[in-house]
Amino acid sequence: MYLYRISNDTKRSNLTFKDMARIPKIGEKLTEKERFCLDAYLFNGDNLDLAYVMSRNNPYQGSRENLHRLALRWLRSPDVKAYVEEKRVIIADKIEKRFSVPEQNAYREKEDIVRELNILADITKDPKQKTEILMKLADLQQMKKDPVEETEDNTVHYYLPLTCHKCSLYIANKRKTGKEDE
Repeated sequence: MYLYRISNDTKRSNLTFKDMARIPKIGEKLTEKERFCLDAYLFNGDNLDLAYVMSRNNPYQGSRENLHRLALRWLRSPDVKAYVEEKRVIIADKIEKRFSVPEQNAYREKEDIVRELNILADITKDPKQKTEILMKLADLQQMKKDPVEETEDNTVHYYLPLTCHKCSLYIANKRKTGKEDE
């Protein structure tokens, strides 16, 4: 795939393979420190500001709002954006491979599936795929609302008619019906 992309790029730009080899690959312009901080950002998206501060050689002296603006600008830069997208694809592939092992599929529970679908929904950038994943997630969470098993005793109760004319309940009932008939 990579060679196909390079050959298409060379056709469009009239560059030779030697010229294309001189063009830096994804993430090569980033320092080792920046790549490490971006990897940390991928594991916890809340740490963008911290990742930006740690990726710089000099400590940051400005305000918090300006720091967040700079971090977002850094994240939107072409090299960083390409690196993050490439890493997200790699992570998604690893998750997919992890679940393709049959031994792991045998013991999967609803909670595991819901957790992994949430991870995939966060990673996926394609709106169509994200919608499908979220629909599957909603279906699974609806399964959690399965009816609770009835804990009521399932024994059958038989009630026999009263045959005793001396029973107090029978006599009281006869008196009521006798008064109503009059």
